[in-house]
Amino acid sequence: MIMQQVEIEATYRSPHVIFNLEDNKFSFEGNSILVNVDEFYDPLLNWMDEYVKRKSKGEVEIVFDIEYTNLASAKRLVFFLYRLKELQDKGVAVKVYWRYYSNDSDAYEMGQDFAQMLELPIQFLQYEKLKKREIWSD
Repeated sequence: MIMQQVEIEATYRSPHVIFNLEDNKFSFEGNSILVNVDEFYDPLLNWMDEYVKRKSKGEVEIVFDIEYTNLASAKRLVFFLYRLKELQDKGVAVKVYWRYYSNDSDAYEMGQDFAQMLELPIQFLQYEKLKKREIWSD
């Protein structure tokens, strides 16, 4: 299987996703309030499984900047974090950044819960202004 870079544009219900193979930087940005989470996340998780199999050294950086999420989507984000933990256990340097709006204690606490559950170091980055989203409807 030839791995290719992934980029999925955001909608009101789904995040902007980038998996960049050239610099090993990944990101999830926006809302994740999907009804059919498997349809959206399963191909991404399969891609990540293949990446974990192949990656044995170097560094990986991932940014989570999720504004709104539902329980099913949050569960899929945990699945990604588990795969990052696998990489870390293989000796890959993993940097996880969790961005959240300063007034959004729920987003911050969710990231804290994930970090504690997985014993994965996460750097928390707070921002002061809400981002203006260009896409507000599906």
